[in-house]
Amino acid sequence: MRKFEAMSVLSQSSLIVFLALVGSDLLTTVFYGFFFSDRYLLDIVLTSIIVIIVGYPLAYFFLSQNVRLRAMAVELDRAARTDDLTGLYNRRTFFCECESAIRGLGESAFLYIDIDHFKKLNDRFGHAAGDSVLRKFGDVVSDCVRGGDVAARLGGEEFGIYLAHADLGNALRVGERIRQRSLRIGPAVGLDDVRVTVSIGIAMRDQGQTLDELMQLADESLYAAKEQGRDRIVFHISGRQAA
Repeated sequence: MRKFEAMSVLSQSSLIVFLALVGSDLLTTVFYGFFFSDRYLLDIVLTSIIVIIVGYPLAYFFLSQNVRLRAMAVELDRAARTDDLTGLYNRRTFFCECESAIRGLGESAFLYIDIDHFKKLNDRFGHAAGDSVLRKFGDVVSDCVRGGDVAARLGGEEFGIYLAHADLGNALRVGERIRQRSLRIGPAVGLDDVRVTVSIGIAMRDQGQTLDELMQLADESLYAAKEQGRDRIVFHISGRQAA
């Protein structure tokens, strides 16, 4: 079945028509073995022509519709799971993916990220410019995380990243890459005089800790990063915070 689905619509249609031809010709052979054997060759040719003329357009049409429907289903699923501006997971999908990932063993971390002074940027340059910054920041996040990590736009200019099987060193490296690359966003979107910075709060998960508890600790670290002047990373581990 998978091999058939991997074929082009033209190849699928040809295969269906070929099988229909084989089936119809076999039935014709059986039928004419008992009746009208003198007309066998003429009727086998006519049957084949009819099957090709009628079957091929019908097979191609319905298979094309099936391909379109499957493509639409994939696109609808993608749209339901992702943020249309950044291409990252949306909030609902993020929580679903994290609830599955957090059951795994080993260390893990959560990064809470906020683009600094984003409202001022929107007010100064307009929402189109703000959208460009968000879109580019989504690219930055996607480039900095691993395949098994869960990254999402949680709302507005807030982003979250769950790093499975990551220690504090891993989390800090990911956070610092994001912070450094965010500084290049302004020129990249045509805002040469704008310095886009981010504040990042990191929390390391203790055994048995829920996602909500982990996010709360990361949020506290994020708040501390803003209080300390923004454009920095503050982490929370074992009951303490550090920059």
